[in-house]
Amino acid sequence: MNLIKHSVFALAILTIVGCNSDDSNDDTTTAESDCTSTQVLDSSRGECDQTLAFTSEYNEAVSGTTRTITSNSIPSHMVGLFGGGTGSLNPNAITEQSETYVITTTPAIASALTPLLSTTGNGPNLGPQYSFGVLLNGVELDPVAAEPFPHEGPLSANVNWEWNLEALNVNLGLDCNNAHVQPTGKYHYHGSPILFLENLNIPSNQMTLIGYAADGFPMYYKYAYSIGTDNTSSIIEMTSSYQLKSGNRGGDGITAPCDVYNGVYSNDYEFITDLGTLDQANGRTGVTPEYPAGTYYYVITDDFPSIPRYFRGTPSEDFKIGQ
Repeated sequence: MNLIKHSVFALAILTIVGCNSDDSNDDTTTAESDCTSTQVLDSSRGECDQTLAFTSEYNEAVSGTTRTITSNSIPSHMVGLFGGGTGSLNPNAITEQSETYVITTTPAIASALTPLLSTTGNGPNLGPQYSFGVLLNGVELDPVAAEPFPHEGPLSANVNWEWNLEALNVNLGLDCNNAHVQPTGKYHYHGSPILFLENLNIPSNQMTLIGYAADGFPMYYKYAYSIGTDNTSSIIEMTSSYQLKSGNRGGDGITAPCDVYNGVYSNDYEFITDLGTLDQANGRTGVTPEYPAGTYYYVITDDFPSIPRYFRGTPSEDFKIGQ
């Protein structure tokens, strides 16, 4: 896995300030409130005022139990300024890609969730493992940044992948589409693809298919039947079952981050069963217009995690990071 390739060259390298704590003595007054971090919560976005010189290409073919999608990863909507120069969001210019994704048309629920980000193991088994899926415009959904604590680079000997910066809540040079560009020139979304969705003009009383996850299950945006098994029930906005943790992270600022849970790290959020309408993978089982007999499906939400961070099925290796 090429983590340097996947790391999207954040505009600023952020450093952690150490904490004044002593975990060896539970009786000491080690005021966690004094433990601070220079990581800044920043959800600002660049403008989307650039028209690409390329034409978006997307083709989909189904044969037997496989769906084959080919794409040049170019969106048909406007994007931010990339490629360097004054006002550029990052130095990587958008270029056409040649992508082929082969996914199953008969996905099945696996015995365990597969995370997009692996925090256990070693070597290639650590860090971002998969992008999540591809939209019907051929652009990947790739929510996980390669920005682990202590922010010395993803290949640092001190790396702690359990604490990875949340791309939607720090300044990683995203444009208004929650997207930016890899060093390879590949444009990709870290969160809700704003202009793609606006161009679809999705009404609030309609389930709308917007793409496919790497495991073959379909993706919808935000709206679904209030009763999952009843296509005559009302359409409502689906809600995530994640929330910010309360209190402080409790790290020492050296091996793990300190300061309050504020959303700077993806691990600042916790899943609470039945807090919202969606499960840990930001999905549910039910009927949809395209699958009247029922299927598991994912939902892209406005709130965290926006794009799911787990697969319910088995992901295609075509979405493996570094392939």
